[in-house]
Amino acid sequence: MTAPDPFRLDGRRALISGASRGIGRGIAQAYARAGARLALAARSTANLEQVASDVRELGAEVHVFGADLADAEAPTRLVEQAAQALGGLDIVVNNAGDGGHDGLTLDAYRRLLHVNLRAPVLITQAARPFLLESDAPVVINVSSVSAKLGGAEPYGPLKAALSSYTVGLAREWGKDGIRLVAIAPGVIETDMTAGYTSEAWWTDNLPDRVALGRNGQVEEIAGVARFLASDAAAYITGAVIPVDGGWVHRY
Repeated sequence: MTAPDPFRLDGRRALISGASRGIGRGIAQAYARAGARLALAARSTANLEQVASDVRELGAEVHVFGADLADAEAPTRLVEQAAQALGGLDIVVNNAGDGGHDGLTLDAYRRLLHVNLRAPVLITQAARPFLLESDAPVVINVSSVSAKLGGAEPYGPLKAALSSYTVGLAREWGKDGIRLVAIAPGVIETDMTAGYTSEAWWTDNLPDRVALGRNGQVEEIAGVARFLASDAAAYITGAVIPVDGGWVHRY
């Protein structure tokens, strides 16, 4: 008799925010291949519908929800909708983020705070009752290499707060069997990063900044997210996993 594959996610119910492109899209595809049932969310549903179509071709059940996570009511509402559609939740991936490209106006700062920190906190708290009913509950927060670099821009400090929140809550929820982990990606090639990964100031100095001397690929983050959601990672909680190619230089 063949032993169960500990990396499979068959039948597990996963909510993924920020799933319309980039890392979120990659995680959705990886989970679909592993047998998960999916609730995908993003602010724009146009791209999200295409992701859902691609995922369905992989044989996965998928539900789509539009949600602007800067809206105070959206995170809790999203969790309720996803849990109702899937009949509960086993995996929550807080991937939605805002890099902040509108300057440091008060409104822009509020949006950064709400999307990058408040929303993951509210989603996680709202998901707790459903996770308590799961046999393998896990929350995966997508942080950033920026969390350990510091800086005057709010994005890095907010991601640092998310990483810290992950570690702290893992201690509290561990007694209930709920795992919390974070992934801290480096520079990953997506449409969001294309504006500077192709610039000479980045490519010329890449070997000095990243030990592996290259940018990361979406699939390299998605693979880690699949592992962390699986039984193969059942004894991992309170960890912030760097997937950054060996970041070696503060720029």
